[in-house]
Amino acid sequence: MQTKRILVLRLSSLGDVILCSSFLRGLREHFPGAAIDYVVRQDLEPVAAMLPGVERIITIERNAGLAGLVRRSGELAARDYAHVFDLHQSVRSRLLVSRMRSRVRPGFAKQLIPRWALVHLHRDWYGRFGGARALRERMLEPLRRLGLPARVQPTELLVPETARREAATLLERAVPSASRWIGVVPGARWPSKRWPGFAELVPALAADGDSAFAVLGSQEEAPLASAVARVSGPRSVSFAGRLDLAGTAAVLERCELVITNDSGLLHMAEAVGRPVLAFWGPTSPAFGYTPYRPESRFLYHPPRCSPCSKNGSRPCHRPTHECMLNITVREAAEAVVRMRAGGEARTRP
Repeated sequence: MQTKRILVLRLSSLGDVILCSSFLRGLREHFPGAAIDYVVRQDLEPVAAMLPGVERIITIERNAGLAGLVRRSGELAARDYAHVFDLHQSVRSRLLVSRMRSRVRPGFAKQLIPRWALVHLHRDWYGRFGGARALRERMLEPLRRLGLPARVQPTELLVPETARREAATLLERAVPSASRWIGVVPGARWPSKRWPGFAELVPALAADGDSAFAVLGSQEEAPLASAVARVSGPRSVSFAGRLDLAGTAAVLERCELVITNDSGLLHMAEAVGRPVLAFWGPTSPAFGYTPYRPESRFLYHPPRCSPCSKNGSRPCHRPTHECMLNITVREAAEAVVRMRAGGEARTRP
């Protein structure tokens, strides 16, 4: 019997929703005729709309209470889903699928124990739990448990044509003489994940070529982005807070490469086919979020206290922010030069 409808849940965050695109591509390979519904947090609906293979998006309010979740759970249970894949496995997502237990496929390993040991004990226990694996690879486990030969695929976002046209016009008007653009993402949700060298790096790169720089980020990151653009000359323009998610994806798609902290826009850049240079510090590459494209790189020189939290939310507890300060502007600039010349693909810790 042909599978008619499938439900996938990943409520947040931006990067994780984007990483789901690899799973969705595998799902479409095995169930080409099925309609795929996707449950996501309401503020991330625009990025979910760019995921490949999704027919219908179901949103959950960020502050949805118990009554709202129970009501939505009943609505989902009433639909004729053949398979339900909970790729979030949080209290909220489990409540949403609680009335569909017979249709919920076993989840994936979140590797909570080795992550806890690395953060709190600074002991690497990943070898005891199958080794450290990227999130997009672990997300394929529910398909493999169904006996389906799922392979890891590149992430993908389908940027709307209207957003592409608007991005082309925006960049042309911003710096008409620019032949190439480099994306710059100096912000991150948590301050401890923000590399402090952008205000030196971008001017150095701007003085050495014909590229223009698109500084990107959220509304909250606009002051930081504006500060970086302001010291970098007329070929550096801040678009932070001026673009929606589709517009940001479209601008990233037009960049030659993207220089970024460990943030959702890192994953967005790779999902639109662009290599990234990323900076790592308070978290660990073992958690599974580092760049995957062969031409991408990440820089990571951890002190003994790194990682200090699972997601970078903990303020630095040392006099200096060593994990990020250990990455020098010179090293970053040299990495950009090598990437643009097609040199070494990746730096591993």
